[in-house]
Amino acid sequence: MATNSEAKQASVRGVTSTTATFNEDWLALFNARSIGAGTYNERLLAYINDKLSSSHTDLNKALQALAVDQGDANYSSMGTFTP
Repeated sequence: MATNSEAKQASVRGVTSTTATFNEDWLALFNARSIGAGTYNERLLAYINDKLSSSHTDLNKALQALAVDQGDANYSSMGTFTP
């Protein structure tokens, strides 16, 4: 059984066709979605805001909103998702 982190990575890999590290796979997703330059966390926040059509400024709140959007109670319990 995959961990939730592994399941998230598998979801990202399903879109990007990458097989790198967790962060590298996510960076490939950001690039595929035309998320601009920045730190990993800045790009993650921009990705979530783009995906949810939102304007979060706090990454933890954005992660929570993404989880709820995907039908999960919180980000740590979120496994597979639709990137």
